Amino acid sequence: MRPLTFIFATLTALPAVADEGFPRLEIHGLIDIRAVQTDDQPGWRDNGLGKTRFGGKRGDGDRLTGGLGEASLLLRPQFGWDSGGHLHLKFEKDQKSTVDIVEAFATYRPASTSPWRFSLKAGSFFPPVSLENVDIAWQSPYTISWSAINSWIGEEVRSTGAEFNGRYRYDGGGVTIGGALFAGNDPAGTILHQRGWALHDRTTALFDNIPLPATTADFRNRGDIEPFKEIDDTPGLYLTLRADDEDLGGEFLLTAYDNFADEGATRRGRGAWRTRFISSGFSYFLPFDIEMLTQFMHGDTERQAPTGNILDASFTAAYLLLSGFVDEDELHRLSLRYDWFRVDDQNIRPGSGTPIDEIGNAWTFAYTYRPDEHHRISLEFLSVASTRAARLTTGVSARQRDNTIQTSYRFTF
Repeated sequence: MRPLTFIFATLTALPAVADEGFPRLEIHGLIDIRAVQTDDQPGWRDNGLGKTRFGGKRGDGDRLTGGLGEASLLLRPQFGWDSGGHLHLKFEKDQKSTVDIVEAFATYRPASTSPWRFSLKAGSFFPPVSLENVDIAWQSPYTISWSAINSWIGEEVRSTGAEFNGRYRYDGGGVTIGGALFAGNDPAGTILHQRGWALHDRTTALFDNIPLPATTADFRNRGDIEPFKEIDDTPGLYLTLRADDEDLGGEFLLTAYDNFADEGATRRGRGAWRTRFISSGFSYFLPFDIEMLTQFMHGDTERQAPTGNILDASFTAAYLLLSGFVDEDELHRLSLRYDWFRVDDQNIRPGSGTPIDEIGNAWTFAYTYRPDEHHRISLEFLSVASTRAARLTTGVSARQRDNTIQTSYRFTF
């Protein structure tokens, strides 16, 4: 079954019940207008090796640009007290289709009188990895650009399948264990191997593609990848553990992911990458109501080329974010995040300086003003320093620094 057919069949499969007020539909949306100043490093959206969403043209100096940063519509049908759905549509002129789907799934959560409560989700959705992207349309309430970890999740990781969770509840908190079988994510990992990490705020829609750097290409000289394709007809698996406690003011999230892709499989010129990772995240409120978020991810991705050569890289990233309001009315928020990331070519001694090897770090400072629940104005400074040997093939230094200043006006409804 084609993914789009499966998604809409899932959303419409649950019948409406006779309960008063059902079925019903909630409609939400987001519009983000952006003004950006960048340096002259070509960005990844322009087939460059830059580390930010908005890049420039080498030799032209700083660039001032702007436009639509995000336009999303979210439909949330409710079929009954225990069943509903979620459809996230994104509008963007640079997508393959101007209107595309980011997430689409149905949910079932039967009532429970015991401490345990179970839930089922089916469709296409983000795996539970991020404690950072908790705002509407998988956005962050802290900064404009996301951490390197969650920028990659937004780009290349999406699950089409079914997720099952069991939550044990107690006064003030609970523990959730769960997992999912999924399809359609066999190319995940390509970007980390062939381009490396980036920090941005762009999600890849389900039928969109991601450009590859001009210094590399897929095995048939393709200039892009389609990250949510099914190639080998083998399901992937992830498992999760989440714990939260209001009295402690903390939350912990652990995710183990493996797409179980056949490294040598190809379909219509697209190759599968066996990608697996472990991610752990923790949030906690420090004194003076300062919120701390931290996350660590480690994994590897592997592909067997048609020539028989094995392409294999490990990847690691982490971040620490501190955020807090500076006024009692919680209108003004300051956030500071530090990211660290690296990619190591496993075919040759790690750190030996092959074009795949990469190491870098980033500082993000953001100020947000939110006068009410519908409006948000943000100012962000992002500076990313990275070393990637592949840049030498373009005649520039392997080490570069990408600086971006962004302002954003966001309206949600």
